Amino acid sequence: MRRWTRRAFVGAGVGAAAAASAPFVLTRRAVAGSIVGASMETAHRLRARDFPPPSRRIEVPVAILGGGIAGLGAAWRLDRSGAGDFLLFELEDSAGGNARSGRNGVSAYPWGAHYVPVPNAESRAVLDLFRDLGVITGADGAGRPVYDERFLCFAPQERIFAEGEWEEGIFPRRGASREDLDQLRDFGQAMEEWRRKEVFRIPLDLSERDPEILALDRVSMEEFLRRNGWTSPRLRWYVEYGCRDDYGCVLSTTSAWAGLHYFASRRGPDPADGGTPVLTWPEGNGWIVARIAERLGSRLRCGWLVTRVAPGSDGVRVEVFDAARGDSVEVACRFAILALPRFVAAHVVEPWRASPPDWMPAFTYAPWMVANLTVDRVPAGRGFEPAWDNVIHGSESLGYVVATHQSLSTAPGPSVLTYYRPFTGPDPGEERRRMASRSWADWRDEILADLSRAHPDVASLVRTIDVMRWGHAMIRPAPGFIWGEGRRRAAEPLGALHFAHSDLSGLSLFEEALDRGVSAADSVLRRLR
Repeated sequence: MRRWTRRAFVGAGVGAAAAASAPFVLTRRAVAGSIVGASMETAHRLRARDFPPPSRRIEVPVAILGGGIAGLGAAWRLDRSGAGDFLLFELEDSAGGNARSGRNGVSAYPWGAHYVPVPNAESRAVLDLFRDLGVITGADGAGRPVYDERFLCFAPQERIFAEGEWEEGIFPRRGASREDLDQLRDFGQAMEEWRRKEVFRIPLDLSERDPEILALDRVSMEEFLRRNGWTSPRLRWYVEYGCRDDYGCVLSTTSAWAGLHYFASRRGPDPADGGTPVLTWPEGNGWIVARIAERLGSRLRCGWLVTRVAPGSDGVRVEVFDAARGDSVEVACRFAILALPRFVAAHVVEPWRASPPDWMPAFTYAPWMVANLTVDRVPAGRGFEPAWDNVIHGSESLGYVVATHQSLSTAPGPSVLTYYRPFTGPDPGEERRRMASRSWADWRDEILADLSRAHPDVASLVRTIDVMRWGHAMIRPAPGFIWGEGRRRAAEPLGALHFAHSDLSGLSLFEEALDRGVSAADSVLRRLR
């Protein structure tokens, strides 16, 4: 949910423990809500393959299959290049993938990805997009981008509830021992050194390829911490929080290379000035999705499920199911960009349906639950004032972000809290079944019980709780996956079929998804010309 800041590593002080929060009391008001979410039933029909044969035919030079950030990035690049004769097909009723968003009478809010760190200089696709969308408004005297201040996260950015009170930052300093703080300092200095050397980059394929560095991918982050003597429970919790945050993994299931990338890849405009700033909007990255979708107009076809992709050297034959009309359509195109995750691609790419590639099992995905709570006001809590990002130490959740944090209004009022809960067990399939077995009432009670640890009055503030289940929310960078042979082979084109998705990078990051989409579009443009 966030990147580390310099404050997490320096100036740490030890505070006195405060009284524990009051126990959870079941809500004193009726709470409405439901389980909403992705079109699982329609998508699961891919397994049965019970779609009617095509009754219509469309011809188009380029088809983009999948409307997440990668697919939208490919469409944006094609549109800007002047190659505007393309169609983008997306299963859901709106584009965005895990960057989708919603809106109610109080605020817009995210259903997944909710921020983008200010990009590094090598993240050229992101910088180009942000200039085009007006997120970057110019350059300073040194040529560095200047960002629209409305989109830079307002202070306070983050706080953590630990030892009965809130404090600034993410590392739980209150009650920490001297050993905890010494190890935190040592870890922070090591990450600063990695950052200074610029070993870990975004996009990750630009990272240094030294064999000793790449070997870190073959061990877990847990093993890496052990080898370096970083045994502090608080430091381990802090590092694992980062792994759960970006990867849906715990220390034992995260590649050490990926774990280091989380802490050492972001440089921002000035690394000496407090860490990497964050760009955010009430609807999270759904703001970016909406800006791109507006430009696509009728070329964006939502409610269309890709059911078959047959690549060839001289074109691609695609079949899509129009959920609104209940019929299938054949799409004949010179080139196609498949911007779907590998677990979906396995069911639709013709060569893979009959004989799944041997690299397919390496692609595993973490399930997540995201809930949006409409509240009468943002819960204050004891200690540090409400922040954009609010974390509860020791919780299985990642905490919540406040949709109205970017509002210029100084008067307190209703808001929406977006609550994130990854399922990080070693068997993602079992975790998906565990998540799917819960009722809305189960989710309601679990969420309120968790938040009541920090906000004893939260049950009296909540109006509605809507829950979305993401069965395959993000790719898991398990040990050996990032620099394994399978990831490389999965990205190779099949004739006129090109691939674009963040899972081809092994990290479910906005920058990786966008770069994959833009790179695929550039490859198609070269072949078109």
